[in-house]
Amino acid sequence: MRILEIEKLFQDETTLGQIMEECKEDIELVDYYANQILKSTVANNPEEAKKALLVVTGVYSNLTTVLSIAESEKKNRQEREYNRLRIEIENAGSKFVSAQADKQSSAFVGDYRRIRNLIEGYVKAAEKQISSLQSVLKYESTKYNAEPK
Repeated sequence: MRILEIEKLFQDETTLGQIMEECKEDIELVDYYANQILKSTVANNPEEAKKALLVVTGVYSNLTTVLSIAESEKKNRQEREYNRLRIEIENAGSKFVSAQADKQSSAFVGDYRRIRNLIEGYVKAAEKQISSLQSVLKYESTKYNAEPK
């Protein structure tokens, strides 16, 4: 299963770069439909809008799962780093400063945050596309129903 492969990539910092490559097809579809909707190619054709809606909904589903993994992994790693710093400082007999540990643990997960933010951006874009496509189809449906028969 693809999602298990992606989850495995999140486990090792050396494979983080491959995550975006694994999501490349979905990302390209979001970009493609963004351009098609903006150019009204899809908006003027209800059949194309239906097809696009199905595709983008699938992409949204895929990327939402990846986003969940990215958020969990980033948060877990940041918490572990924070706790590691706290234990290390306390064991050394020094005073623990939470704000400093927050900054350090946040910097520690910078690559995870970047990937999470990129995926989150594409999830939001897909969500907006779905909404736009639904509006197009609703408009077309009301237009069709309003025409005299």
